[in-house]
Amino acid sequence: MNIKNLRQKMNLSQNETARRLNIPQTTLFNYESGVSEPSISTMIKLADFFNCTLDELVGREADTINLKYLNENEAYLIRKILKMNDLELAKTRAYVTGLTE
Repeated sequence: MNIKNLRQKMNLSQNETARRLNIPQTTLFNYESGVSEPSISTMIKLADFFNCTLDELVGREADTINLKYLNENEAYLIRKILKMNDLELAKTRAYVTGLTE
C-alpha cells in the first residue's frame, strides 16, 4: 500500500486523514503498516480522497503498458506516440481531441 506516501504528500497527519475519511486512526495506521488491508470499497474511497488510481494506491506503476494486451492497431499507435517529441504530442492530442468531441 502507498497510503502513507500519498498522505505525506498532502502534508496530512494520520489523525487528520482518518478524521476526513471518517475511519478510526488505528485503522489507518494498520493499513499504512500492513497489519491489515482495506476492502475494495475502502480502497476506492482512499483513491478518491488521494485523487489517484487504485494502481497508484497499491504502489503499482500506473504508467506501465503491457502491449500484449492491446490489439495490433493500439500497440502500433502506442509505439509511435512513445517516439514523439513534445510538439508532435501536442499536435496529436489536439487532433485526437477533435475526433472524440
